[in-house]
Amino acid sequence: MLAISTMWNALKRPDGVALLDELKELGFDAIELSRHLAQEQVEQIKPHLATTQICSIHNFCPVLHGFPQLQAENDPIHLASLDADTRNEAIKQTIRTMELAVEIEVPIVVLHLGEVDTYDRSYLMYDFYEYGEREFEAFGAKVEEVTEWRKRKEAKHQDAVLFSLDTLNEMALRMEVYLAIENRPRYHQIPNFDEVGLFLEKFKGSNMRYWHDVGHAMLQERVGLCWSKRWLEAYTENLIGVNLHDLKDLEAYHPPGSGDLDFEEILAQIPQGTLTVLEVRDAPAEQLVEVREEWQLWRRPEKQDGESERSEKYTIEMSEVTR
Repeated sequence: MLAISTMWNALKRPDGVALLDELKELGFDAIELSRHLAQEQVEQIKPHLATTQICSIHNFCPVLHGFPQLQAENDPIHLASLDADTRNEAIKQTIRTMELAVEIEVPIVVLHLGEVDTYDRSYLMYDFYEYGEREFEAFGAKVEEVTEWRKRKEAKHQDAVLFSLDTLNEMALRMEVYLAIENRPRYHQIPNFDEVGLFLEKFKGSNMRYWHDVGHAMLQERVGLCWSKRWLEAYTENLIGVNLHDLKDLEAYHPPGSGDLDFEEILAQIPQGTLTVLEVRDAPAEQLVEVREEWQLWRRPEKQDGESERSEKYTIEMSEVTR
């Protein structure tokens, strides 16, 4: 299944009906609700969902009350906060998103967990990359330096996330929705590679799953944090969905094929039948239609050893959660 995210037109189409109609005209299998949607857009969309499959929702959706849509990606509250009031509000707003998912029969809520409370020094690594100095010893030293800053504070934030997820997981089981932990692009954001394993192990056997963002994984690789292949090598068993977009150097959310990622190599790691969502910002509609039409060409022509079994597993699971 190839879906399209409302990220593409949420800010351009304030009218929810026009937004939905524009997405449906592109001909994708389903639509994902991004965290860029305002409350008014969501309410306008609801009456028109009988003939439209919504596959997933990103938390928080709709945008937090009083918070501008343009700033939707800069959450003022998050599930990893060390402040109890802030964390509890984030839990409350996540449950609000989960309630919306139940109301409109969406099986998956994608979680952005938050960040470690440290000054974001990503620009230091970005500067090395942009100046072509990634192979120099100083680059590795800078990566080690910023990750050490993170390590000094991450344990308390991991505990905060576990507290939040414990509450949300209980709700998810009662609501019969899946919670999907998404990998993030920057070193101070949660989860990093090891934290995905920590959280999945803690909630093994529950409705907790892994959501893989292709561009985020490659951004981490390009600034020396984690090889992009490792995420799916380690967490495919828990994979429930993928966000797909291309990169131009360190700039994300371009249509696949318009940047510098090797999608044949990337898609070889993703089991057939996995829910995949195109997540792009600025692109003409015609280009998105081309991506949809070329989608099958990017899939590997032959299954590798064990792929048939994995493909069947994901097809069954997705048929259950998209009931």
